[in-house]
Amino acid sequence: MNRPPITHVAIRFQGKVWSLPKPNRHHDVIRLIVETDPTVKTVNAYEDDQGFLDADGLYLNRRQALYNAQKNNQIKPDTTIRAGRLFSEDIW
Repeated sequence: MNRPPITHVAIRFQGKVWSLPKPNRHHDVIRLIVETDPTVKTVNAYEDDQGFLDADGLYLNRRQALYNAQKNNQIKPDTTIRAGRLFSEDIW
């Protein structure tokens, strides 16, 4: 069964999932976090805390999102997949 397509970039930070719709990038989400919470000076988003949301709002880490995007034919042509992880540049 296919999952719904990827629709947002997302970062898990301090117990919350922050996201923005395509064509935003992860750095745009980091900027959103800092602008929304003035007490935040640095956003530490390690590997599994950087990911994507699908159309149902499910958080997927970069590896899970790559699998999902491949199944939904969302990878842009001539894209070189890096280290088995999805990057926003790979799909939009």
